[in-house]
Amino acid sequence: MLPQRSHITKKRGVFYFRRRLPVPLNGEVALSLRTRNFREAEFLAAALNARLRACVDEQMTDYAKITAILRDELDRRNQDVRTEIIQTPFGQPILATGYAGVPEGAVYADLEVCDEQIGELRSQISRRDLSQADTIIRELMAKHGIPQEDFQPFGLACLDMLLTNTQQLRDWISSGPLGLAAMPGDPAPGASVMPTPAPPSASSPKLSTVLVGFIDLMKSTGEWKGQTEAQNTTTYAMFMQHCGDQPVQSYTRKDCAAFFDVLRALPALYAKKAEWRGMTLAQIAEMSRGLKVDRLSMKTIKRHFSALGRLFDYLKKRGEYEGENPAHGHDFPSGKTRANQGRKMWEGEKLTALFASPVWTGCASASRRSTPGTMIIKDEKYWLPLLGLYHGNRLEEFAQLIRSDVRGENGIWYFDINDADGKQIKNTQSARRVPIHPKIIALGFLDYVRATAPKDADRLFPNLIPGGADEKYGHAFTKWFSRYRKEIGLYEKGLDYHSFRHGVTTKLFGAGVEKVVVDALTGHEGAGISEKVYLKQLPLETLYAAICKVEWPEVLLDGR
Repeated sequence: MLPQRSHITKKRGVFYFRRRLPVPLNGEVALSLRTRNFREAEFLAAALNARLRACVDEQMTDYAKITAILRDELDRRNQDVRTEIIQTPFGQPILATGYAGVPEGAVYADLEVCDEQIGELRSQISRRDLSQADTIIRELMAKHGIPQEDFQPFGLACLDMLLTNTQQLRDWISSGPLGLAAMPGDPAPGASVMPTPAPPSASSPKLSTVLVGFIDLMKSTGEWKGQTEAQNTTTYAMFMQHCGDQPVQSYTRKDCAAFFDVLRALPALYAKKAEWRGMTLAQIAEMSRGLKVDRLSMKTIKRHFSALGRLFDYLKKRGEYEGENPAHGHDFPSGKTRANQGRKMWEGEKLTALFASPVWTGCASASRRSTPGTMIIKDEKYWLPLLGLYHGNRLEEFAQLIRSDVRGENGIWYFDINDADGKQIKNTQSARRVPIHPKIIALGFLDYVRATAPKDADRLFPNLIPGGADEKYGHAFTKWFSRYRKEIGLYEKGLDYHSFRHGVTTKLFGAGVEKVVVDALTGHEGAGISEKVYLKQLPLETLYAAICKVEWPEVLLDGR
């Protein structure tokens, strides 16, 4: 038997030289020795092995030198970052030049700059583009005597160092701590947003176990319906995926803070993009860093934390969680977003153009509602936007109406908004009486009701059927209204059916109507117990006088 050598292999009678390269180099060397004689192969392999060792030693020396240079540079930059963070006063950004928002938003402005820089650096590394960092690279090469022929490998390593430095800065801005006790040369913290698991509690049930009873309670008591159930169960699944299915007592505010960080880093459409399917939340956040995409809104993040807070409140009352609610006490600053700039409302030329379009002035046919013609079809597509314009209702409140919900009292016709017979309303205060605007009556709405829904249980808009996660009657109408606005050239993000509600509220306040009356008409919840009770006692005449003050002179229909 021939003696064995780990770097000599035999294939089809021919000997090969094969050696794996040591770390940090990658791969291996494999080539034919072109001989079937073992002694000759052994001699050739020994010569190749000596030459390979010399080359590797030379390369390792260069690699170690580059690593040492860039490690020192990284330590210096991290120290500069620490100093700058410490010296920057509250409310002032560290990176975001020209920021003029609220003090609480400075952190988020800095995080956006970090994300942009990280994305640019990743792109430069993937494209091997050293042009943007050329000055930094050449200054370091000149300072440490790196030869010009090493510009490319040294430059790429330099970009990687800058990326690590920026990721460290982002982590410190986001959650700290600054690691002031760390000494130069210590490993820099990683950029991962995954939390460190808390030590388990042997006597505490796991989250997945308690969720079964909690979700069943919320559904059986009617606190959760349709979309609310789907949203909240999704929240808990996301929380467990990111923070682990731990014993409930193990969760801390740090877990919730880590959950907040990853939510903030998620693209708004993270669940709908094929390239992110099958990834964890942390992986999606990491892969999408630097991409020019919309992120989850603070409103959405706040909803997730509201669901978490409700769960931990339940656990505290049952004695299954001790201590402060870890989901409470977090801030959700919106900064300069559309949400705090105010929702858009239909008014002026856009409002005139909408109701001068074919649905209300004449269309080609029932299937071509956006094409001008001679047909005016008074169905849900005709009435629902008008009802929203003059009453400020939520879409589903009117989409689900039945004949018995249209009533009269002392000569005043009104809508009885309720949750009887399986109808859905947003909250208790949403159950109310809304007088029908005289403009709507003048357009023939009561005649439409008598003809379309002669019996008490008949639906006012029979073409609408439940759809979507919430099984809402307005589901299909919402999709149609979006398509229609696009077809007539009036589509604008944020200007939708709900914008009618904002318009009515604005009109009422502009006419001097008291807040308590506005809330009673629109179904907003009063601020205190006495106000909530008072809202239910307002006379129908008072409500009718207020609704009559909603006027839209720019809307002309049927010559009126």
